[in-house]
Amino acid sequence: MNFQNAKHQTQQSAQKDHSHVFDFALPSYPPSKPKRMMITFLHDKLKGLLLLLLAIVGVSFIFFGNWTPQGGRDPASQTLGKVGGRSINLNEFVAAQRQALLEVTLQSGRIPSVDQNEFLNFQTWIRLLQIQAADQAKIDAQPNQLIAAIKKNPLFQKDRAYDPEIFQRFNANFLAPQGFSGERFNQAVLDSVRTDTLLRALASTAFVPPEEAEKKLQQLFGSVHAQVVRWDPSKTTPPEPKPEDLESFYKANAAEFSIPPRRTVDVVEFLALGTSEDQRAKAGEAAFAFTSQFFNLAEGKARPSFPAQAAEAKLKIQTHGPFAPSETPFPGETDPKLTAAAFALTPDEPVSDYLPSKNGFFVLHLREELPGRNRTLSEVSSEIRARWQDQARYQMTAQAAQLFVQKANVAMAQGQKWEDLVKAAGLTSSALPIFTPADEKPLTFPEADRIRSVVTLIDAGRVSSPLRTQKDFLAVYLSQRDPAPSATTASTLPKITAQLLNQRKGQIIRDWLSGQATLPENQLPAEVLTQLRGSL
Repeated sequence: MNFQNAKHQTQQSAQKDHSHVFDFALPSYPPSKPKRMMITFLHDKLKGLLLLLLAIVGVSFIFFGNWTPQGGRDPASQTLGKVGGRSINLNEFVAAQRQALLEVTLQSGRIPSVDQNEFLNFQTWIRLLQIQAADQAKIDAQPNQLIAAIKKNPLFQKDRAYDPEIFQRFNANFLAPQGFSGERFNQAVLDSVRTDTLLRALASTAFVPPEEAEKKLQQLFGSVHAQVVRWDPSKTTPPEPKPEDLESFYKANAAEFSIPPRRTVDVVEFLALGTSEDQRAKAGEAAFAFTSQFFNLAEGKARPSFPAQAAEAKLKIQTHGPFAPSETPFPGETDPKLTAAAFALTPDEPVSDYLPSKNGFFVLHLREELPGRNRTLSEVSSEIRARWQDQARYQMTAQAAQLFVQKANVAMAQGQKWEDLVKAAGLTSSALPIFTPADEKPLTFPEADRIRSVVTLIDAGRVSSPLRTQKDFLAVYLSQRDPAPSATTASTLPKITAQLLNQRKGQIIRDWLSGQATLPENQLPAEVLTQLRGSL
């Protein structure tokens, strides 16, 4: 496929006398008139971001280049996985990752950040799967499709029209600094066209029956008449635990019964005399001078006494503790780094560096350290018994609620009345105000948002599964759902149909990807398979 010929033909048909020629598929002649920029996130400061971006694809080389595995084998040649029966080594994966980075940028208009390395790895494997499937299906793309894809990309448009100047800025600020050649750029766009063709073909089988969209509309926009029954765990009497029950509970939750390490520290503070940077800097200089005497001691010289030096400097010592790592023991301070610094102190290094505080700088001195320990079963037996019984109480209540819901749904399907079932179970049913689930108007009854969601999932004459709240369990009985207003149906039904269709297309593609990833000829890293399953 001769992409340079495609470029040449396009340039001739558009303008013969342009002055800029690049090895990319599109011409660089200026637009016919000025237009407002639509995309602003790829700008002149992009080069700074690229330094961070290069770390994403460069970190593998940095790590593996300084690591020699047992056996002296070159890590770059080791297999990371397989796609279509072909092994993918580190060098091949990094090359594919760079192409995936370019494709993600073209599709989203945003450069993946450094902390999105896991996302980029995942996208790289998915892209490899999709390209292999497109190859297998013999899906090809023509030069005119390449050109059309770039012209349609909002990244290269002003006022919804392609602008070559924007494309050239993209080349100068993004492609060229990373060494993306015209051939590699063309290949990335072509692969995107081919995989899009594949995915559209798969998604074209999606179908939403009219009755499904109508049902979803009624569930969202039909007013509901609902009642709630509740189960209070505090009214349930749990059994007395056996010794083995307590021991098993203790072993399963030993960390929760441990005593954390604790510290007591002396603190001196160097207060800034104002809020200006100069005044704060002066406080920092004084704090630095004070701490310097405790560090870099000459051989054989003893560390000075912290209390003595504080007294000599006329600094007031405040003592805080004992406190645990999860606490914030310094009044008025919320920075957890202060607590972390206290726990970094040791008897050999008892004085901290000077640390920023709300009003200046702290210097900490370790006064006492208490190691953490696990309390024995005998020490916490009463606490364990109470927690075991509390857990049993909730489990018994949940079982009672679930049993009632199951029996009630069967009984009502056989013609029995809700009121009779509630009375026979010794429960109380409370009617809720009539509301429309999709209405954004705030609801004032307890657990309103959860109930709003629940009633969209059940039919009239049914009871929901039990929901656990902070205090109890509840179930929702939907006695009636009114028809949605005709005006709402006319305006909203097409939108719901389109939304369901898009969801169905997405599910088809996700199912297909999951199936492809588990074929014998494809061997993806375990973390990629986990992510893929989690997205389903």
